Amino acid sequence: MNTDVASALLLKLINQFRYYFIDEAHRDTGKDVIDIKINDIKYFKTAGRFGEVFVVDVYYSSEFTEHKKKVAIKFIENSKDALLEIKNTMSLEKKFAARSVVRIPRFIYVNLEDNPFIAYEGITGINYEDAFEVRNKSFWAGYVLAIIHGGQTRKVMVDIYEELHRRLVLKIFGGNEQESTVVEKSKIFLQMISSSIGGCDAFGDFHQSNLMLRITPDNQVITIALIDPTFWMKGSYDRFEDMGTFFGRQSILEYRETKRLVETAKDISKFLKGYNVHLKELHAPTLEEIYPKGLPIDFYIALWAMMDYIEKTEHQNISKDHPDIIMLKEMTYYLLTEHPILSRL
Repeated sequence: MNTDVASALLLKLINQFRYYFIDEAHRDTGKDVIDIKINDIKYFKTAGRFGEVFVVDVYYSSEFTEHKKKVAIKFIENSKDALLEIKNTMSLEKKFAARSVVRIPRFIYVNLEDNPFIAYEGITGINYEDAFEVRNKSFWAGYVLAIIHGGQTRKVMVDIYEELHRRLVLKIFGGNEQESTVVEKSKIFLQMISSSIGGCDAFGDFHQSNLMLRITPDNQVITIALIDPTFWMKGSYDRFEDMGTFFGRQSILEYRETKRLVETAKDISKFLKGYNVHLKELHAPTLEEIYPKGLPIDFYIALWAMMDYIEKTEHQNISKDHPDIIMLKEMTYYLLTEHPILSRL
């Protein structure tokens, strides 16, 4: 879709929910706005898991003044997926209703006909990954995930992780002398999971790029906005699976530079403190009580790295001799055999 075509389409769609901009103009001015005129838009496009997302700045005027609002228009492959995302959003809104520190973008318009899309209110702030100077961001990210998971405990469906681990290790280390070492050294993590009561409903795609922060001038978190609830999953998934997803890319970036995970371990420690704070607010068991044999964070970051390895080599056709692929394999071996993060917690 070229720029002119995209602009024309977005303008057409935005005019379908003019009422939102009238209402926002009323909020901004405190006056009885009757109508608005959309003067211009500026947008950028990102790729979502199920379609394109356009983040649009809308410049418009009312009879009183000029206005600017941000919206996000998310195109979704089919109406079934759109309905699922709406349901997930509403479920998360309920979880965060009493938590002013966390926001879920409101959906302001839904189209379930041809070319389905959902329009969300725009979120301003800084992406978690880019908030380098924000000291308490890891704490609050952990706090947010604890709200999503909740305080109720149950056994984990450990068999799905055992089978996934077995298949991935066989694909990546099979026929290699490292395989037996990885299998033996990984047993401790499977014992941690099987002896735990860490089962929960999972976010399923808890990436750092899905958190937007508003911060104070001295780099303290005011609010966190959680976006893209596409993969919310009911069941008995391990709490640490979402944590492994969250710290997967960060681990790769640090390991590529240092061959260690020292700074990532520090951030994970702060993250776990934030997670435990919310559990204590609920008078629920802490993570250390939920996982009496230890916290399997290295295991889930390794699973994330192994799945990334498979995605790159089997679906993107990147050679196994590529330096990035070799690095992923090395990091996986490091996590599953030396347990570098667990040893620092």
